[in-house]
Amino acid sequence: LPPSDTLMPSTFPSGSPSLPPSDTLIPSTIPSGSPSKPPGKSPTKKFITTDKNADQRAKGIMYQLQADTGDVIIESISFKKKDDRNTNVQVYFQLGSYQDFPGQGMDPNDWGPPVFNGTPARTSSGLREAALDDVLTIPKGEMASIYLSGKREFMFGKGVQEFTVADDAGDFKIFTGAATKNVFQQRLMNAEFFGGITYYTYTAATKVTSTPSLSLSPSSSTLSSLSPNEDDTSSPSLLPSNVPSLSPSEVPSLSPSLSPSSSSSSEDDGGDGGGGGGDNSAKVYTTPNVNKAGAGAKGVMFSITAKSKEVSITGLGIMGEEFKESDVWIYYQYGSYEDFDALDEGEWVEVFKDKVLLAPNVLVDVELDEGITIPADGTVSLYVVSKKGVLYTESSDDQFDIYAASEDFSLRVGTTTKKEFEKPDKLAEFAGRIMYET
Repeated sequence: LPPSDTLMPSTFPSGSPSLPPSDTLIPSTIPSGSPSKPPGKSPTKKFITTDKNADQRAKGIMYQLQADTGDVIIESISFKKKDDRNTNVQVYFQLGSYQDFPGQGMDPNDWGPPVFNGTPARTSSGLREAALDDVLTIPKGEMASIYLSGKREFMFGKGVQEFTVADDAGDFKIFTGAATKNVFQQRLMNAEFFGGITYYTYTAATKVTSTPSLSLSPSSSTLSSLSPNEDDTSSPSLLPSNVPSLSPSEVPSLSPSLSPSSSSSSEDDGGDGGGGGGDNSAKVYTTPNVNKAGAGAKGVMFSITAKSKEVSITGLGIMGEEFKESDVWIYYQYGSYEDFDALDEGEWVEVFKDKVLLAPNVLVDVELDEGITIPADGTVSLYVVSKKGVLYTESSDDQFDIYAASEDFSLRVGTTTKKEFEKPDKLAEFAGRIMYET
């Protein structure tokens, strides 16, 4: 087997910016004298499954992984094929356990488009390797499902019991899955994945106690410095006045539930069930669209509606457009932002203002200066601003439609802004993590 690749991904060039000052948001695991990679990010690793009698074959294999010590970011997946002939392979990925998918993994609509569709490369160990189109992020403590399919068969080991741990890589666990005779058709038997996973881990930053003073403030006098390439035309009307308001009962079918975190906080699910915990329990909810966040904006505005009980938001996990330190602000206001002048800074309450080292495809957690309490059945609007840009997912739904929900609240489609409190632009779904208590 080839040695583990310890080179950093090309997305973090050798000329990356120097490490931020000590009062910046950085995780405690930052390596000394290592400015070439972001704080909390491990070297690239390769895990090969333990020896198995991979004498079974099928055209489809689905299995699950659970991140343990931190966020797991997958760069490529290798596997054993029936023979060495070139053949087209599809790799599908979705957060959550496929046993909770509407079709229990047997419906292509459960998965969405493949994250790899092509001919995998040969490796020196005799495996085939699919270098993914984009890295895949499994947030800490959460489950994700993978489905391999192809015209020629994959080799695997016969599993004893589905959904039990088959391999433990230390950073994540692999669970016994299922083989299908054909693509999305006819389950054959329990299956243990045989192959390898190339990945790195990321331990998210948390907010420091002391907050450095900033020379910039999110006021109209500083907007021109945020994006000198943009014109200064007047802002269009933020929203139409006739947008209907949806009730929490109109939540669409969402991604499958996520498994509980191994930390003291319980991981909420990607649907309406699970999440655990009683009163005053700390929870974490990761939006099911985090791996689809490919667009960036200076600001993302959206709203959250609580369900049957009070919710207190304590922090957010966000992604940056690139690996850079950025001034970040987070604001909130009670009610939907269609009900007040959302382009007036004075209408919002600032709950976070600091410099944060952001990175693409990595969720960086920030702790709010004060909790945002949403009463039962109430709505709060949030506005996340990053001088260097924040990632979001583009939406084809209408503004204020519900696009995701936990057991405790619903998230509604919002809008981006090209500048702070100026120039509403595109329909947007917040993509990230929400830390909260009930």
